[in-house]
Amino acid sequence: MVFKFSKTYLSAVVVVALSVSGCSLSPRYAQPQMNLPDSKESLESAQDMEISQKWWEVFGDSRLNAFVEESLENNYDLLVAMERVEQARSQWSYARSDRYPNISAQGEGTRNRKNEKLGYLENYNNFSLSAVLSFELDLWGRARDADRSALAQLLASKASRDMVRLSLAANVVESYFGILTLNNQLQISQNTLKSREENYEYRKKEFEIGKISEIDMQQAKSEMASVRAQLQSLLMEQNSAQSAFLILLGRDAEGIFKNSLPTEPETLPKTPEIQAGLPSTILQKRPDIEAAEQNLKAANFSIGVARSAYFPTISLTGLFGYVSPQLNALVRDSNATWNFGGNFVGNLLDFGRTNANVNLAKSHYREMLLTYGQTVRTAFGEVRESLFNYQVTKQRLDSLDERVVALRRTLELANMRYEEGYTNYLEVLSTQSSLFAAELEQESARLESLSSVIGIYKSFGGGWDREEFRTSN
Repeated sequence: MVFKFSKTYLSAVVVVALSVSGCSLSPRYAQPQMNLPDSKESLESAQDMEISQKWWEVFGDSRLNAFVEESLENNYDLLVAMERVEQARSQWSYARSDRYPNISAQGEGTRNRKNEKLGYLENYNNFSLSAVLSFELDLWGRARDADRSALAQLLASKASRDMVRLSLAANVVESYFGILTLNNQLQISQNTLKSREENYEYRKKEFEIGKISEIDMQQAKSEMASVRAQLQSLLMEQNSAQSAFLILLGRDAEGIFKNSLPTEPETLPKTPEIQAGLPSTILQKRPDIEAAEQNLKAANFSIGVARSAYFPTISLTGLFGYVSPQLNALVRDSNATWNFGGNFVGNLLDFGRTNANVNLAKSHYREMLLTYGQTVRTAFGEVRESLFNYQVTKQRLDSLDERVVALRRTLELANMRYEEGYTNYLEVLSTQSSLFAAELEQESARLESLSSVIGIYKSFGGGWDREEFRTSN
């Protein structure tokens, strides 16, 4: 009968403990109101714009796709961000466990000697086995607010991970096109150097037979040396770009020295056409905005946790078990024992500790509010910049294409005028130098145009699935 009574009483205590839930002392959370632009005023309406999660596939380069996937699997920065998600998940699990009772088991076996007053000693055994329940009543919502704060921090860490993933993919794509651009510029420099070397040898022979002055020969030599110096500079730049790219991919030390990157010149893909405007839905698409808002929520709930220290804590404890001098007779109703109780702990005077913690939590919330606002402003600034750059870089590339065509024709005319004696060799050299610089700049402009597309995808959040982000591991 003792066992039945105590078991029923213990179950009732557990039910009461789980059902008690006090009101939260944290402020009611509301998403900050921002003065957002009207999408109708943008270049195009992007409310229906869809961005693939694998947006880099729009460039149609299978080798690039493989590089991005490799980096997403091996890059250390992303792996660190993923570990931080796991840390936040453990912290949330720990905080959540405070909302439930702690039930433990304890057992003991002792051998004792008792000194009787009559002057003789008696040896005896004592065995016990019991279950202990302890639970803090969440009357002021401390445990619940701590749970909510930890969950918000978990979601913030996931958003930060997605931001690292987005930045990594963008850096890999841009670095890949940068390497291809350098390969093309190296080819232009090598072809130009070969032409300058042939021209110098020709001018040198002309000088030796007295057909031209020494100044014409030295000018040809100077132009040849200038192109060679440019080529050497590009080689160093190419090596640095390759090393940085291999690190982005997450290659180990051996893989970094075994360079398997493209080195031959090839035409960069055409800039994809994108219809993008300035929608307010960017607030739901950018991982950094999501992270900033979740950090704001965590700070909001932390205020409630700090405020709960103003009030006393009430805890319930219960024990049910058996005590017997014989191990084989331990679990009998006649040897059952139980007790239930509670305790009350409250601060009478803490010399401002709780008030300081509350003020600290409020200040942290205001900091996160400012951080959220700055993140939103930065996001729209990046969108504005990427949209503008997308339009202008295409126009700039068209202008440079025209310039290269014009300079090639100018060089033909300058050579004809020099051969016919209408001008000096300086005009030819000047045109050659301008054409060389224009061809290099033309390749850089192609990269800028592709980079502007990468910037648009990145500024719009990269197409990561928000629902998947909220629920995925």
